[in-house]
Amino acid sequence: MENKKPNTPLLNQTVQKAIREGKLDVLQQLDENNEDVLHAYIPVGTVLHLAAESNQLAIVKWLLESGMDIDEESFPYKDTAIASAAAKGHYEMVRYLLQQGATINFESPHPYKDVLFSAILSGSKEVVQLLIDHGVDTTIRYFERKDAELMAKEQNQTEILALIQAHNATLPADHVPRTTPKEEYDDEDYEDEEDEEEYEEPSSHAVIRAVFEEVYGPIQTTYYQNFPSEVPIQAHIIAPSTAHPYYVLFTTGMSDRAVGYNLLYVENMMKVPADWLEGGADWLDREKIWPINWLIKLACIPHDENVQPARGVIVPNKGDLADPYGIETYLSCMLISAPTDSDIQHLQVEGEEIRIDELVPVYKAEWQYAEANGYPALQEKLIASQVQEVIDFQRPAVVEKSVDHGQPNSKVTAKITEALTNADKVRENFEKEYGLIAIQMSNLLDEENPTLTITGNIIYPTKKHPYYVVFTLGVSNDIPSSVTDNKSYEMMMKLPLDWVASEEEWTLPEKNWPLRMMAEFGYSAREKMQKIYRYTTFPIEGNALKILSNHTKMTHLLAREPNEFSISGTVVEKVLIVAHQLIPIYESEMDYAEGIYAADVLRLLEKQQADNVLVVNRPPSI
Repeated sequence: MENKKPNTPLLNQTVQKAIREGKLDVLQQLDENNEDVLHAYIPVGTVLHLAAESNQLAIVKWLLESGMDIDEESFPYKDTAIASAAAKGHYEMVRYLLQQGATINFESPHPYKDVLFSAILSGSKEVVQLLIDHGVDTTIRYFERKDAELMAKEQNQTEILALIQAHNATLPADHVPRTTPKEEYDDEDYEDEEDEEEYEEPSSHAVIRAVFEEVYGPIQTTYYQNFPSEVPIQAHIIAPSTAHPYYVLFTTGMSDRAVGYNLLYVENMMKVPADWLEGGADWLDREKIWPINWLIKLACIPHDENVQPARGVIVPNKGDLADPYGIETYLSCMLISAPTDSDIQHLQVEGEEIRIDELVPVYKAEWQYAEANGYPALQEKLIASQVQEVIDFQRPAVVEKSVDHGQPNSKVTAKITEALTNADKVRENFEKEYGLIAIQMSNLLDEENPTLTITGNIIYPTKKHPYYVVFTLGVSNDIPSSVTDNKSYEMMMKLPLDWVASEEEWTLPEKNWPLRMMAEFGYSAREKMQKIYRYTTFPIEGNALKILSNHTKMTHLLAREPNEFSISGTVVEKVLIVAHQLIPIYESEMDYAEGIYAADVLRLLEKQQADNVLVVNRPPSI
C-alpha cells in the first residue's frame, strides 16, 4: 500500500471544508497528491461520518469505493455513518447506506450506536419507516429499561411512536426483546475502553507555552477545566515580574480544533493585576477566579456552539442581564480584542497560524454603547482611557451612566436591607422558556414557616421540552439582611414523560416527592445561608434526605446549570437568583467527585441518559 503523507492541520481543515461544501474534485486531487484524505481528523468521527451527516452522497460513494469501511466507528461514541445520516433525517443517504450493507443491528449494542434512536431524534417518520422496513430492532431494551418506544415518548414524537407500536404489534406473541444488562454497560462497553484511551496532549501546546514564557516569564500554575466541553482546555498563569507587573493568563487546547466558518485556530489570554491572588489561590472562591472561568468559558463556546470567535464581539454575563462578575466589581461583559503586545498576536505553530485574542472586561453601559454606536466607537474610548492593558476591577466607565447601569461605586460590598419579592420574576422566566405553570402546590414543608411560603410548580411537557419541569418559588423571597453576596436560589428538576398518568397522581407522595424534597432542601439551605455552587456535589440531611432516601437509593445531590441558559439566573433589584437543577446521585458518585468535580460525574450520567431528566432506578455510574 502506498505510504501517504502525514496529516497536518491544514489538510484536516481543507478536507472538512471540501466535504461540507460537496467538493469531491478537491478531495480527489488531494488523494492524487498522496494526501491521506481518508484519515483526516474530523471532530464528528471519520470523513465518512462527516460526509453522511452533510448529505454529500457523491463523496460517500467515493469514500466507500476508496476502501473505507461502511461500519467504521467514531470515537468515543462508536456510532457509524448511517447513524450520522439518520440523526439528520437524510432519507436518501440512509437508503443508499442500507443498500450498501450498513449494519443497523449490532452484536454489541449501545444506545449511542442505535440507528433507530438517531432517526427518532431527527423527527423523520420517513427514515424511521425505512429502517423498520429493513428490519431494525424496534424492541431492544438498553440497561433493562430504555427502548425505542420510550425514546419516542421522551422526544414527544407521537407519530413515530405510533409507527413503532404498529410494527411491534405484528411481532410473534412469543417474541422476547433483547436486553442489555446494567453490567454490560458499566463493565464492558465503554468505561474500560475510555480509561485505556488516555488524552495525549498535542505537541502544539508545548510550543504555545514556550512562546508565552519567552515573552512574559515562567508559568506558575496550570488550572484544568472541570466542566463538560467539546475540547479539554487548560488555563496557565504566569506570575507578575519586574518587566510585566501583572498576571498573564492564557489557554491551551482551544486551538486543537479549528473553529467558526473561517476555520480559525485561536487561543485566549488575559492580564490581571498583581494583587489578584493576594492571600493565596482559592480555586473554590468564585469571586476570586472568575477571570479564569471566563477565559476557559470563551475558549469552549466556539467549539460547543459552533460559532465564530470574532474580535469586537462583547459577550455579556448571564445574557441580557449582564450581571456583575463579583461583589467587588461592576464589570459584567467580556470584549474579545487583539492583544496590545505585538509579539503575541499571532503564533506560527507547526505550519499553522494561531491567533491570540485578549479578553477585556467591560461594563454593561459600555456594551450597550457599542451595540448602539458600533465597536470601533467604544474601542476609541477604551484606548483613550488606556483600558486595554491590565484589568482594573474598579476603573471608571468610559461612557456616562448611573450606578444602576453599571458605573462603579467605591468597592462594592452591598447588603440587602429590604425584603424582596422575587418569585414573580423567576416564574416569568420559567414560563417564557418552558410554558405556563399547570399546577402549583403548597404546604410542602414538614414544618411550615408562617413568614415564608415555598411552592412547588409543575410545567407540563412540550415538543421543545419533552419532560415535566418542576421547580420551587419562594426560596429566594424576603432575603435576610445577613445575606451579603447578593445571591439567592431556587431549585428545579426535570421528570420523565411517564412520571404521572393523570393530574390526580401529583397528590400521591410517590409522585410529588421531588417537589417536597426541593422545598425542604431549599428552605434548609436558606436558613443555614448555605452557598451552593454549580457543578458541585454535596450530601443532604434532615427532611430532604428522608424524602430522597424513601423514594430512591440515592442520598446525595448534584447541582448543575440548566441547559436552557435563559432561566439559569434572574436578576431582581441587583440580586442574582440562581436556578439550580438538582440531580440525585449515589454516595459512590459523591466520593468520586470529591464534592467539586461534578462534571466528571455528569459525563458518567450522560451515558445513562440521566444527566438532565431524572432516572430513579438507575444503577450507580461508578
